[in-house]
Amino acid sequence: MPRRGGEKMVLISMHLPQKMLQQIEELVRSDLYPNRSELIRSAIRELLLKHKTGATQKEKPKEGAEAEAKEEDLPLLRGGG
Repeated sequence: MPRRGGEKMVLISMHLPQKMLQQIEELVRSDLYPNRSELIRSAIRELLLKHKTGATQKEKPKEGAEAEAKEEDLPLLRGGG
């Protein structure tokens, strides 16, 4: 299995609408992301951070830096170079 940042990567398969795949390919061709996998990892990372922040705020309101989820809270999803 490939490793990224010392963490084991796991292969998953999924179905996407053709139009969505075309949009992903366009973002990769535009050099906004190095490849499809990195784009998808980035999207999932953002979604998980959003939900983690939402869950934290629902449980108990926090102030300052504690109110925001940080990327290091999700080490298996951290992208890199």
